[in-house]
Amino acid sequence: MLGAIIGDLAGSVYEYSQFQKFSPVCPKNIIEKDAFFSDDSILTIAILDAILSGESYEKKLKEYALKYQNYHPNTTTSYFASPFSPSFTKWAKGNYVGSSIGNGALMRVSSVGYLFDSEKEVLENARLATIPSHNSEEGIFGAQMVSLAIFYARKGLSKEQIFEKLPIKIQKPNLTKFNYTCNETLDVCFYSLYAENDFASCIKKAISFGGDTDTNACIVGSVAEAMYGIDEKTKALALSKIPQEFATKLKEGYSKITDLTNSIDL
Repeated sequence: MLGAIIGDLAGSVYEYSQFQKFSPVCPKNIIEKDAFFSDDSILTIAILDAILSGESYEKKLKEYALKYQNYHPNTTTSYFASPFSPSFTKWAKGNYVGSSIGNGALMRVSSVGYLFDSEKEVLENARLATIPSHNSEEGIFGAQMVSLAIFYARKGLSKEQIFEKLPIKIQKPNLTKFNYTCNETLDVCFYSLYAENDFASCIKKAISFGGDTDTNACIVGSVAEAMYGIDEKTKALALSKIPQEFATKLKEGYSKITDLTNSIDL
């Protein structure tokens, strides 16, 4: 869960420029001085809050989207007028089921993989967390794959065992433009996890392809955390860059996990 937020922070300083002009990236530090949280972190906490409170995923997604719709980071880095896409904001203010295939379905579900205790529960809650805004085959499948990867890693399966169990093909991505969809984003994320062997390197690899850098790194960070854990320095830096309410929810979430192989203490 914190791994997702670290990935979001790591990729945040590159996303806007990638949106303007796509190009590969060579990140130096995992979290740069001007790094900031974005919609990826906000909605990660929304899903976590829904699980902890027992309220519906739809309710919490809309609650956080409306609360943070005017959020603008305190950074010198250029950023969008709103952290959310116009279509997501329209959904949050409306009363309909969305059918997006956008990669937002993947970046917010990490707590599903961490807080449910069977494959069946993980698959069902990944679906439930996705369908309010991304009720599409591509969105549901992607969210389930990310959640299952986290669940398997949390249970102590090796990287090789995880990729043997998941019904996905690992292939090096060939991004030529900003990636929006679940499928093209899955390629970037799972290749980055496959190609590297520690938390920071996985995130840097995801960012290196360019495109939707914060979302790519957010997804990778959520899985890499369960695989490798997070060092104390990176953990502390990340916590210093997010609202206290986010940190409080994370602490409560981690207190519910009893079998995380790479345990984390906030």
